[in-house]
Amino acid sequence: MPLFMSKYTNKVDSKGRVSVPAQFRSALPSGFQKSIVIYQAVNHNAIECCDLLHIEKINESFEGFAPYSDEHDEFSLALMSGLVELTFDGNGRIIIPQELMKFAGISEYATFAGKGKTFQIWEPEAFNSELEIARNKVKEKRSLLRFRADNENGGGNDRS
Repeated sequence: MPLFMSKYTNKVDSKGRVSVPAQFRSALPSGFQKSIVIYQAVNHNAIECCDLLHIEKINESFEGFAPYSDEHDEFSLALMSGLVELTFDGNGRIIIPQELMKFAGISEYATFAGKGKTFQIWEPEAFNSELEIARNKVKEKRSLLRFRADNENGGGNDRS
């Protein structure tokens, strides 16, 4: 499974168009490489991006709540109502809606940051600040990182 990796900073034009890095477009699942879904990141003033398959997984996670519970209503309303599906133009660009650009503080440049199964779009200086904070936290909590046992391939080693 391809993953969204690395970081790239690209120019945003006056219409809000920005080129999504080719490496990110190629990491989209086969059959889903014509568009991405974007929405406000839950934990940061950034734009979260993924494919439709990932959105289906998020929607399925709401099944853990009772169908008419406050939690189900709050999570589904907060997350699903803010989704925007964007189609790539012939040059691999998207037009980020002004509402999301304002939320993330993006104007002239946008930093694309890989997060494995998803990626985010940040205002470059905000990204650099958050990356420094995240790296410091990882240094402090590095002992928590563990490799999961590989049960699918017959392995059972839990290495750290």
